[in-house]
Amino acid sequence: MTSPDDRISPDRLLERISAARALVAAAGASALVLHGRPASMGGGGVVRHLVGWSPGDSACALILPAAGEPLVLSRGPNTTRVFGTRLAGIGRAVAYRDSADLARKLVEALAAVAGRGPVATCAEGEMGATVATALAAAFPRRIPLDGPLHDMRLVRHADEVALHRRAAAISAAMIDAAVEAFSRPGATPTDIMVEAECRGRRMGADHARLWIAVDERPATTYFELCELKDAIGPRDRLQLGTTVQYEGHFAQCLRTAVRGEPSADLLDCTRRLMEMQDEALSTLVPGAPLSRLVDVLEAGIDAACPYTRASDPFRFQSCHALGVDYVEPACAAALDPARDRSVAGPLVAENMVIEIHPNFTLPSLGHVCIGDMALVTADGAEWISAHPRGLIRV
Repeated sequence: MTSPDDRISPDRLLERISAARALVAAAGASALVLHGRPASMGGGGVVRHLVGWSPGDSACALILPAAGEPLVLSRGPNTTRVFGTRLAGIGRAVAYRDSADLARKLVEALAAVAGRGPVATCAEGEMGATVATALAAAFPRRIPLDGPLHDMRLVRHADEVALHRRAAAISAAMIDAAVEAFSRPGATPTDIMVEAECRGRRMGADHARLWIAVDERPATTYFELCELKDAIGPRDRLQLGTTVQYEGHFAQCLRTAVRGEPSADLLDCTRRLMEMQDEALSTLVPGAPLSRLVDVLEAGIDAACPYTRASDPFRFQSCHALGVDYVEPACAAALDPARDRSVAGPLVAENMVIEIHPNFTLPSLGHVCIGDMALVTADGAEWISAHPRGLIRV
């Protein structure tokens, strides 16, 4: 289970807060206000990066003055209690009731530390209408700092990597639980999903999700129990993917399991998928353009798949950077297959964690995929997924 020893240290958080304050000062602002969407909606990354925690089911706001302690406005007493514990020695938390109360408390707290501004903002476009309108009326001079704050997170440290490794271990245990259920006579797809997610939560995951496809030639994947079919057929294979957060740090692993002897087509496809991954891994050398990764990966997919990306019955993004967001914002554009190639984008840097998961459709097999986490080291990259790579035979 999670423990205080697994958390980002207060010293590291204070170091990050100091770096954010430097960005605010350079922009000529008196304070910074950050909006954090619920983590369950894929948000809260910048707030969590700076203060070490963000709620899974409600929005929050972080006010960082030029001097003095950070203030978090969080929804209701329970979330505020957790923030209060996590912010000990760093800042304080105050509860809000609803959107109107959040808007009032946000404006009052900002006015106390920034006067009439200007103030810097992050994720202002994600604020609810009530809060955004109140902020704009009270502080007409606002300076967006989304880009610089996201770029700040490109500098990563070993303590962050350790949390990704812990999440990867949980992910591997979830896959084992899913395969155990898949191999059991009379088990259902619901058993597979429930038992895997249960194991992830037992091991301390903040969030532990499993998507699966159970079919002979799966056409798509499913995330909800209500989507799953009633039984596993004698020739079905299992394709699955985990998405895990541990102390906010993401891990993901995609695997395929088959009952009995796999077909020659499936064996050949698995070999090619792993070759694509390994070729992509070779691009992750510190100082190289991060965008080379997606170019190499997409070229491999195009060579193996009879469909284009646009015409493929089911294809999703082939890689993304992991952090305290499922897709780290500073890397998202560079790893988009349809990116603007006139923009250079970030360079590969040590301690980046990248999920590499080629996926596409083959007429004889349906949707195929594999996914592993790559860690950038001082002179290259290595796989850090805790589950053995390759096809799983049951």
